[in-house]
Amino acid sequence: MQMYPELKEWRVFEGRLQVLVSWVTIAAMGSYFVFYTLAPWAYDVGPAILLLMALVALVFGWPRLRANLDGESQLMIATFLGYFLLQVSVLTMHGEDLSEFDLSTRYLGAAIVLASLLMVPVRAKPFFFAVGVGGAVTGGLALYWWGLEGPGRLQSFDNPIHYGNGALALSCLSLAGLSWASRQRYRALWSALFLCGLTGGLVASFLSGTRSGWVAIPLLVPVILFAYRDRILDKKWLIPVILAAVGLLVIAMVTVDVVRERSIIAAQQVEQYFEDGANYTSVGLRLDMYKAGLAAFSENPLVGIGPSGMEGKVDAMARAGEIHQNVAHYRHLHNQYIDNMARYGLVGLLSYLALLLVPFFLFLSKARHGLSSVRAIGLAGALFVVLHGVVNLTQSMLERNIGVMMYLFVLVFVWAVLKAEEREDQAASDAPVV
Repeated sequence: MQMYPELKEWRVFEGRLQVLVSWVTIAAMGSYFVFYTLAPWAYDVGPAILLLMALVALVFGWPRLRANLDGESQLMIATFLGYFLLQVSVLTMHGEDLSEFDLSTRYLGAAIVLASLLMVPVRAKPFFFAVGVGGAVTGGLALYWWGLEGPGRLQSFDNPIHYGNGALALSCLSLAGLSWASRQRYRALWSALFLCGLTGGLVASFLSGTRSGWVAIPLLVPVILFAYRDRILDKKWLIPVILAAVGLLVIAMVTVDVVRERSIIAAQQVEQYFEDGANYTSVGLRLDMYKAGLAAFSENPLVGIGPSGMEGKVDAMARAGEIHQNVAHYRHLHNQYIDNMARYGLVGLLSYLALLLVPFFLFLSKARHGLSSVRAIGLAGALFVVLHGVVNLTQSMLERNIGVMMYLFVLVFVWAVLKAEEREDQAASDAPVV
C-alpha cells in the first residue's frame, strides 16, 4: 500500500523528534550525575528541561504513555504523588505560608517527569557512563583540592554533608556498574571506569569528614549479597574476595585521619551529652534538636504542628533553657524521621517511610531479575535508597531543595533506565525468529 507523502513526512519528522528527545534526556541525565556533587545547576537545569518536555509529552503522547505505564511504574509515581498530596494537605491544614509549599511541588514534578521518561528509550550504557565519570571526576577533584588546602573537611558548592553523601551515592551507583560491566563488550575498560568512580566517591566522602554516610556502608553488603547470592554461591572464591574488600575498606576508613578523628569525636560528644549535659557540641546540638522534635510531635501526633509551629516550639524551648539556644538557628532537626513527625505527625512519618520503602522493594525485586542489565540497575537503586535512609537518621535532606532533588531524580533516572532495559528485552523476546 502506497503511503501518502504527508503521512510519510510526518513519520520522518516524528522519528527525528524522538531522537532529539532521547539526546536531550541523555544530556540532562548525564550532566546531573557528572556534576552531582560539583555544581548547583545540575539539580535545576536538567530536571527543569525534562519537566517542560514532559508537560508537552503528556498532552500529545497520552496513548503511548498508557502503553508504557505498567503497574510497578504506577506504584512509583503514586508514591511521589501521595507524598505531594499529603504534604500539601497538612500544610494547608496548618495554614502555612505559600513559600512552605515550594518543596512539595518537586514531588509532583518528579512524578510528571518519570511518567514521560517511560516513553523515552534511555538505556543503561549512557546512565552508567555518566555515573562512573561523575564518581571519578569527584574523586580526582577531591584529591586536587585536598592537595591545595591540606587537612580539613572538603566541600564543593554546598556544605560538606551534601558533598560527602553525594560522593558516596556515586560510589554506590558505580559499584552496581561493576556488575553491569562484567557482561559488556570492552568490560576491562568499563570496569576500570567504575573502579575509578567507586574509589573516587569513597575518597571524596572520607575527605569531606561526613560521618552520616559511613554508617550505611555495612548495611549495603546484605543488599549486594541478596542480589548476587546465586553467583557468589556458584563461585565460592568470591566470598573471601568480598570479605577482603570489606576488610580493606574498614582499614582504609580507620587509617584516614579525618575519618578516625571525627569518629572518635562523635563518640566522645555522645558521652559528654548524657554524662555532663554538654549540648553545645555538634552531636549535642543534634540530640537537643531530636528532643525538641519529639516534644513537638507529642503535641499533635496525628498531623504534627507544621513548619511554623515547629519554629515556634524550638524558640520557646531555647528561651526556657530546655535546649541549647543555637538550635534555633537551624532550619531543620537533622533527622528526617523526627522532622516529619514534628511537622506532619504520623501522616508525615508514614508518607516518608513509603517514599523509602516502595522504591527500595521495587528496586530490590529487580536486583534478582534474569536480565543482567536490569539486575545491575535494580541493585543501584536499592543501594541508593539504603544510603539515603541511613543518612537521614542524622540529616533532614528533604527539607532543602538540593536534598529533595538529590534523592528524587536519582530514583526517576534509575527507574526510567531500568524500564527501558526491560522493554528492550521484551521486544527482543517478542520478535519473530527468522
